[in-house]
Amino acid sequence: MYMNPRPGMPMDNMDEQNELIKASQQGDRTALSRLVDLHAQELFGFLLYLCGNRTQAEDLVQETFLRALQALKHYQFRAPFRAWLFRIAVNLHHDERRRRQVRKPAEYDVADEENLHLFTADPGPDMLAERSEQVQALHQALTLLPRQLRLVVVMRDLQEMSYAEIGLALGWRPGTVKSRLFRARQELAAHLRPLWEEQE
Repeated sequence: MYMNPRPGMPMDNMDEQNELIKASQQGDRTALSRLVDLHAQELFGFLLYLCGNRTQAEDLVQETFLRALQALKHYQFRAPFRAWLFRIAVNLHHDERRRRQVRKPAEYDVADEENLHLFTADPGPDMLAERSEQVQALHQALTLLPRQLRLVVVMRDLQEMSYAEIGLALGWRPGTVKSRLFRARQELAAHLRPLWEEQE
């Protein structure tokens, strides 16, 4: 039987997460709620970095979990759950992007203090202004990357996903992940350099 861990307890044990998934597949609402809680903030951060708009990211998180919960009974543990979940999110983001028929980079709205705390360690008061400028520059540079390069650099360098997870989430071979990540880092650095020079 599923035992609910204490609130805020990190879930770094794969067997324990699999237990949550199995309990959720059997209709255990407590396990299901815990499973959502484990991945909600990370998924939100990922989508916020992709689309740059808080409202859009929140909507996509909700839609991702709705799709995931509908398909959960068919999940067979062949891929890591996080990779499976992120693949759903990537597909939804792609569909949303096509619907909106974006013709220019999205305007980012993530430079407020609340959002900074989602992705970084708690900064001291004297660091907030500098951190805000750096985050704005990062988001501005990310909008300039092709979608595939933005996906891989966000997954690897911001979400700290493994190469295997990225490959499973995006349907890429390991060599493709590494080569596109290399290109993404090069292009991102090239875009960031003048932006950071402007702030000096």
